[in-house]
Amino acid sequence: ILIAFINCATSIFAGFVIFSIIGFMAKQADLPIEEVIKGGPGLVFIAYPEAVTQMPVPQLWSFLFFSMIITLGLDSMFTLTETITTAIMDQFPMLRNHKGKVAICSGLTGFFLGLTMCTKGGIFMFELIDWYAAAWSLLICGITEVIITVYVYGHRNIFVNIQEMEINLPKAMKYYFLTTWKVLTPLSLIFILLLKFVDYIPAYSTNTQEKYVFPDAVQCLGWAMSLVPVVFLIVGAPLEYYKRKSEGKSTDMLSLLSPSDEWGPSFVKNGVKKPAGQPELVELL
Repeated sequence: ILIAFINCATSIFAGFVIFSIIGFMAKQADLPIEEVIKGGPGLVFIAYPEAVTQMPVPQLWSFLFFSMIITLGLDSMFTLTETITTAIMDQFPMLRNHKGKVAICSGLTGFFLGLTMCTKGGIFMFELIDWYAAAWSLLICGITEVIITVYVYGHRNIFVNIQEMEINLPKAMKYYFLTTWKVLTPLSLIFILLLKFVDYIPAYSTNTQEKYVFPDAVQCLGWAMSLVPVVFLIVGAPLEYYKRKSEGKSTDMLSLLSPSDEWGPSFVKNGVKKPAGQPELVELL
């Protein structure tokens, strides 16, 4: 909870900082705020550098600012790479003994895909990806994840897993998590998803003198990028059904919505006796 509040408070504080800077720049240039700077990369590479030049010892503040930008980028890349490599190794367990090679291949793939943003028109590719990649598709994935985790797997099983990690949650914390998992988070995500479609406007670039709206073919490319995560959800379910059917496993709804035989704490799967007092997994549905 502390981390969540710090995260939100930092965002609010950063909002005050950036709008103070933009207001100062507008007053200095005697222009309306909307004409001083537009959203996008310009906030980082124009607004903030302009602000640090007005501070005492601007060289020091410039060094600290761009060092922060570099570390933020590296931190994001570490998280992204770890997420990708973990997903690949979970899907293909035989690769777990080759984590370094998987990480190198993932990094090289991202590097070659990112070369498109280093070309003459790379800023337009960057804005297209920024517009569509983190759009409604991630909200659909989030809603699906919440529903499957809380309503299919069940909040009781989640609390059992937390207890297996020797984490004892106070009763107030359990009610807090239940409220957020089962009510607030799904409703918030659905509300934001609806707003995304209601307020949808075609992608455009602000890096030209006049707003440049991407042509229809480029808009279709953006929609295709957004559809990729959703396609995995749509295609993955029937593939899993036919895979279980070909292996002679049960394909009824209860079996499809139950954890696999390999699911569970590592000390149980490796044949180590389960410590006394550890709760058993609650039956689903």
